[in-house]
Formats: sequence, C-alpha cells, structure tokens
Amino acid sequence: MASTMEYHVVRYIVRKALRLQVDESMVSFKDSIRATRFIRENPNFLVVTKKGMLYCGICGRGPFTRRGLYLHLMRVHADDIARAIESRS
Repeated sequence: MASTMEYHVVRYIVRKALRLQVDESMVSFKDSIRATRFIRENPNFLVVTKKGMLYCGICGRGPFTRRGLYLHLMRVHADDIARAIESRS
C-alpha cells in the first residue's frame, strides 16, 4: 500500500461497509465523504450477503463473521480496495 493515509482510508471504508465501530477521527472529513459515496455507489463491491451469510465481494470467499471478513479484506484485498477507490473517485 502506498501510504499510511491510504491505509487509514481503506480501513475506514471496510469498517463502514461491515457496520463495525468506526473512529471518525482516523480520516479527514473529505475522505469520510468520499468513503461514504464509494460505499453507496458500490454496495456489493466489498460485502455480499447470501442467505444471511457474509461473503467477500471481491473474490467470493466465505462465509465469514463480520470480524473475519474485515480481517480477510484488510489482509488480502487492501491494495485492491485502494486502487478501486482511486479509480472510482
């Protein structure tokens, strides 16, 4: 991943998409607006729900718990998410 700031934006987006607790102070107001827009415009990019189970929207792996999917997305797909944010913003 290119920068620490990019890491924090990806972390913020993943946590928001999974409805986990988010520390609003970890990103700027501008980045939080961009993250909210990204999630709204791409609702199934990160998280797919099938029969109440959570699956990765990027590779289709699962089922996961919310915490498990968070860890999977951050460990495996953080760079993919950062590139998607840059290309779609």
